[in-house]
Amino acid sequence: MAISDTSCRVAIYVKVTNIEGNPLSRHVTLGQAFCSSVLSRDFRNQIQPDGYDACHIPANFDSDKGVSVYFLFDIGVKGLLPEDDLLSIPHFVYLASRAQGDWNFIPRPRAIEKAKQRARKYPWGGKVEQEMFAELLNQGVSGGISRLHSGQFVSGSSS
Repeated sequence: MAISDTSCRVAIYVKVTNIEGNPLSRHVTLGQAFCSSVLSRDFRNQIQPDGYDACHIPANFDSDKGVSVYFLFDIGVKGLLPEDDLLSIPHFVYLASRAQGDWNFIPRPRAIEKAKQRARKYPWGGKVEQEMFAELLNQGVSGGISRLHSGQFVSGSSS
């Protein structure tokens, strides 16, 4: 099962204590490991005009206990995607484990339909991230200062 550079949604089941580094950065560490190992590219967690990768971070992701959770990644976000269209993009499910410091991502194709139904409640690319992406694109088109950079985005006031 090949994942190309096209948009897709990926659910990764992993024991959180297997993810090395700062517990608050586990989503970035796992995203980078997955993109490097499976996609042969970097995890693009910074919002850029040509797109980004997003992660819907689960509860207990920063736990010091050996709990297992699903991290939901939206790969190749380039704009909004209505819920009906979201169901039509490729979805993948992986079990992640580490052996001697190396990541293994084991495909779980039988879990895709269940994951697809559970994941549909999460907006493609993340709600706040999509707002920031739209502002970034708007700034590029208008050449002006966006609400994001003027501080209005953070405070919630509109222009």
